[in-house]
Amino acid sequence: MTTIFLIRSAGRAVARSARRRLLALVSLALLHLASASVTAQSPVVVQSAASPGFTSSALHPGDVLRVRILREPDLSGEFTIDETGVVTLPKLGPVRAVDEPVAALKARIIESFAKYVTQPVEVTPVLRVRVLGAVRTPGIYKVEPAMTLADAIALAGGTTPTANDNRVRLIRDGQTLDVALTPNAVMADSPLRSGDQLYVPERGWLSRNPGALAGAVSATATLIWAIRRQ
Repeated sequence: MTTIFLIRSAGRAVARSARRRLLALVSLALLHLASASVTAQSPVVVQSAASPGFTSSALHPGDVLRVRILREPDLSGEFTIDETGVVTLPKLGPVRAVDEPVAALKARIIESFAKYVTQPVEVTPVLRVRVLGAVRTPGIYKVEPAMTLADAIALAGGTTPTANDNRVRLIRDGQTLDVALTPNAVMADSPLRSGDQLYVPERGWLSRNPGALAGAVSATATLIWAIRRQ
């Protein structure tokens, strides 16, 4: 009888120890879920085509210059800046296009065309920006300077249901800014610049699954109650 009693006591002790270990594991899992819900997701930064010498107000290789001259279709069109920073324009030939502010570049091109035509010359830069993360169609988009960060998100099809609209990352010239896509957000309506990257993170796992924490807490409470009854 003594041997049987000792075996049963040892079995109950082992069971209690196993339940305590299980409780500890559940608690650790809850802590992990909570930390995951508040940890910000890191943006995937794609290296820009711009070199360190390019300023944020200048164009970059891959951008486009749209030239419109009335009744001059041969001189009009869209012309891409090559990898060396040069754009080749009709009549003007190769033009350096990346090492000065956009306004100065436009003025220089218009002045050069004035030697050949008398009609007004319209020069519009078309920029390339990347929109990544929790948007419906991530990718590279061509935009005009008057377009805003919110416009770029719209071009990518808008955000997904799991997106965190309050912490959109704007990556510009190696710096990262958090932008909120809310009606009163000033940065959301700021103009785009060449080489901008927008990264829309997803909301934390718990915020996307609000019932999970409540269920886990309920299960833990039930387990604690069961252990205490032993």
